[in-house]
Amino acid sequence: MMTKTALKALWFGGGGVLATWLAVTPNHGVPSSATTVPQQPAVTREPSAAEWNAQAERLRARTDAVTLRKSARNPFRFSSPPSAAPSSTPREHGMQLAAIEPTTPTVPVAPELKLSGVAQKAGTRTAILSGDGQIYLVGEGDSVAGRFTVVTIDPEAVLLRDAAGAEQRLVLPQ
Repeated sequence: MMTKTALKALWFGGGGVLATWLAVTPNHGVPSSATTVPQQPAVTREPSAAEWNAQAERLRARTDAVTLRKSARNPFRFSSPPSAAPSSTPREHGMQLAAIEPTTPTVPVAPELKLSGVAQKAGTRTAILSGDGQIYLVGEGDSVAGRFTVVTIDPEAVLLRDAAGAEQRLVLPQ
């Protein structure tokens, strides 16, 4: 059974929907008194074969007059450097460019890892490491960032070893 409040809400809601529908209806169901004259379609003229051939000849003449240069754009590379223009001064044939050797060997920079926490469940410890925008949940023997292996996990520290055998100890921040 409906209450008076629900009945009033339906009455006003239905009246609002009907009023909205009447407001947006374009003609409101009123017949137009103005007489409408049927419009004739615009007359279009199809170009003849001679005109098509003349247009084709004009286009051929324009494309033959232009010489295209070789494109230096590489669609498979974003922001490729501009091609170097040939130098106006000729190089000497006997001059060799010496390769510059680096004086110090370059060592890849290790990702900076930080120990965020250590979790323990049923006697097994899991280290929570963060670095390079990643979070690693690792146990003993797991690989971290493709470079390190977890050797031991203590309640407040983790010992990591890289492929070269160098060890790194991470401690929880105090």
